[in-house]
Amino acid sequence: MNTLSLDSNLQAAFGTLRRGYADERFPSLKTRVDRLTRLRALLVENETALCAALSADFGYRSADQSSFAEITTTIKSVNYALKNLKFWMQASRRSPDFSLWLSGAKTLTQAFPKGVVGIVSPWNFPINLALSPLVSVLAAGNRALIKPSEFTPASSALLAELIAKYFADTEVAVVCGEAALAQQFVTLPFDHLIYTGGETVARHIMAAAAVNLVPLTLELGGKSPVIVSESANLKKTAQRIAFGKYFNAGQICIAPDYLMIAADRLEEFLNCLREAVAAMNANAGSVDSVTVINDRHRQRLAGLVADSAAQGARVVSFGDDIGEHAYQLNIVIDAPANTKICSDEIFGPLLLIKTIGNLDEQLSEIRRGGHPLVIYYFGSDDREFKAIAEQTCSGALVKNDVIFQYANDDLPFGGVGRSGMGKYRGLDGFNEFSHTRAIFKSGWLDISGWVTPPYTPQFRILNKIMRKI
Repeated sequence: MNTLSLDSNLQAAFGTLRRGYADERFPSLKTRVDRLTRLRALLVENETALCAALSADFGYRSADQSSFAEITTTIKSVNYALKNLKFWMQASRRSPDFSLWLSGAKTLTQAFPKGVVGIVSPWNFPINLALSPLVSVLAAGNRALIKPSEFTPASSALLAELIAKYFADTEVAVVCGEAALAQQFVTLPFDHLIYTGGETVARHIMAAAAVNLVPLTLELGGKSPVIVSESANLKKTAQRIAFGKYFNAGQICIAPDYLMIAADRLEEFLNCLREAVAAMNANAGSVDSVTVINDRHRQRLAGLVADSAAQGARVVSFGDDIGEHAYQLNIVIDAPANTKICSDEIFGPLLLIKTIGNLDEQLSEIRRGGHPLVIYYFGSDDREFKAIAEQTCSGALVKNDVIFQYANDDLPFGGVGRSGMGKYRGLDGFNEFSHTRAIFKSGWLDISGWVTPPYTPQFRILNKIMRKI
């Protein structure tokens, strides 16, 4: 797209950020700390308003969940960056080649800001998935332009208002708009672009970014499997799976998507899962539930169930869909391979179960689906866990839990292959949005004469020696 056709506000915001980077290409530690501190203040001082906006966007969402998942999790990332930023910014000594070492040469690397980074954030965690990448972007010394989701208008509008209040327009800016604006956004010549969302849109973003050779970080989700081993404690497994499909109504890119278990353990597991859901729904009309984001997604989920049932899959439901904030978990068992639920990311309170109990068959099933964002294993067999690690590829591998790997700020977050590319959070995020620059400092001895024609017998001896070092 020709830049002349860009939305004027979008073009102006990007131009202002670009000028800000030109005026300050390497922000000091003090400046970066100040920006991160202001980001934390934005969250702390406006938590109530942010949680209210999130609830409005979802139709209903517990303030406690929003506080934990959006505010606390992001503040943790800020705190971790503030604690470690001084060390991340330090130059790293490298070992010079032997011949260069003889001359007194020194080699090192240092992280430099890339420039202006674009952040395209999704609707499922509108604040955290806009601001958690921003932590890494600011820590690395960059400027940022954020395009939040049009499906959460209240949160997006408030985020734009607060960013403008806490940051200069040369530091961070937010642009709000529908899909047409997002399409223009990804054509800008960013120095890096991070997108969190679905695979289909990611393909269009890659094509748009390729025009300007913009490096990308893509966080795409996909179908994250659960392996339930013969050694698994089914009650504990069910409790964690119920949490994974209950938290944010399963609208999480790292939520369990499908589960594999031996056929002879299925009924026992279903009973345990029924009890786990009942425990969550113990208080009717619980104010701690979350609803599916909108009618379109509710209809999509219902369509997955209907399609599976029509083709012979067994469907069971736990919980109650009656009541203002009630929770229901639908289970689809052994859907045929050609059903949509076997190929589409679920992203909601719906779980696909496949009665596959043999580990080799489970691993083959995972590999057929491409590289998932995360693989969950429940069991106590270390040999099985080692086999999963060595014979599959995923963004993360988790044993006997779900989702909480994201709460660890020192672990990278990201996918591989169809589940994404690139990583952020902690040191990995700092490196992702930095340009690691090679620095060479010549020594006291000029060695260029050693390798300048005419070539002498001494040169030939030196050439042979260097091959053996």
